[in-house]
Amino acid sequence: MTGTRDVRLSHAQQRFLWDEEMTPGQDDNNVVLAYLLTGPVDAAALTAAFDDVVRRHDVLRSVYSWDVAPEPVQRVMAAGTTGIALERVSVADPTLPPAEVAARVCADWWDSPFDLERCPPFRGRLAELSADSWLLCLNLHHIAFDGQSELLLADDLATAYAARALGKAPAWADVPGYGEYACWEADRIPLWAENDLPFWRHVLADPAPALLAVPEAGQGMRGEYEMTLDTQATNRIRDAVRARRSIVLSALLHETSAAVGDVFGVADVNLTTVSSGRFEKAHASILGCFVNPLVLPLRGIRTADSGERLTEVNRLVLQALRRARLPFDLIARDLGIQAADSRLFDVMVALQAPEPGGGFGAGVTYRPLRVPAPRAGFGLVVELEQSLAGHWVVAGRWREDLVDEPTGRKVVESLAERLLALPGPEGPR
Repeated sequence: MTGTRDVRLSHAQQRFLWDEEMTPGQDDNNVVLAYLLTGPVDAAALTAAFDDVVRRHDVLRSVYSWDVAPEPVQRVMAAGTTGIALERVSVADPTLPPAEVAARVCADWWDSPFDLERCPPFRGRLAELSADSWLLCLNLHHIAFDGQSELLLADDLATAYAARALGKAPAWADVPGYGEYACWEADRIPLWAENDLPFWRHVLADPAPALLAVPEAGQGMRGEYEMTLDTQATNRIRDAVRARRSIVLSALLHETSAAVGDVFGVADVNLTTVSSGRFEKAHASILGCFVNPLVLPLRGIRTADSGERLTEVNRLVLQALRRARLPFDLIARDLGIQAADSRLFDVMVALQAPEPGGGFGAGVTYRPLRVPAPRAGFGLVVELEQSLAGHWVVAGRWREDLVDEPTGRKVVESLAERLLALPGPEGPR
């Protein structure tokens, strides 16, 4: 491909672009990934594989322009003209734990926001720890990336690396560009609005009061705490959720609301989660941002029967997921509320997909290393992280100017206790 081409933005991209214009460099929008590669890594083959992935996915080589009325566009740059390259970096002390080395290798990225109008939102670094141990670090902006995209990107990198290590180009089928999804979405929004707005008008007619204070800044220092639930406990929780004819996301939202009620002494709370946004099989292989926020006011936290309330929450969640196509900014506009209304986003709840890991090709394996962000924009984020090894991690992340450490820890501990206490098929524990 030569030259450039302009493509419309999806509504998710419009949200992130507006957010970046208003508060540049938010850590919540900055995705930093690190992987420990083990084995006889061929650095030249990995560099070629990195380039292959940039050519394969146009969203990785797009910039965003406001100079075209009436709305911004993403400008897809020709492969080879982006300036994106896998940077080789040295490590001062490779004997440190790999996660600590990765944090140091990536540290400056948190303070170097992407200039989305001039630079594509993707960069990478490769560092050698030893002859058979390397770090691959990647930095992306959420405007071009989501959780499902990490699985796709890791798989494509592994496929390309395996081929390049053999001196070949990767043999893979073409994938649609993200712009095709954006156009598909735009064509269907009028029908979605007609079908789904009545539901959201009802659900969001009377949101719960704000839980946290209004922040004075776009983001604050980040605190965090997590608890690991072993495989046996995880399997028992899954059985308990199935016994109540619920899905895990519903149970997570229900128990999070109860934990928040316990800790903050409230009866009602707004919980925000997200849908994956990948509603069609044709979108399954596309890198990009598909997620859409779902705001669910949950009431009667401390008074209703827990079993009956889980049934009600599960019903609400399933109804919401069936109506998760309409972009939240359009719902907010229809209701006359600010899309960034702080009370709607006091508590974010996320059920995370398992992280990638395993074989990378040519005798190399890889596993993810977590690189924590130093700051946070959301007041309180509760996550249930699923592991391919079978265990779960219950995690809390919060802004220290809005939530103190004892409170954040109590929410995580209360949630873990409540999940473990879910009555299974054999009855209460």
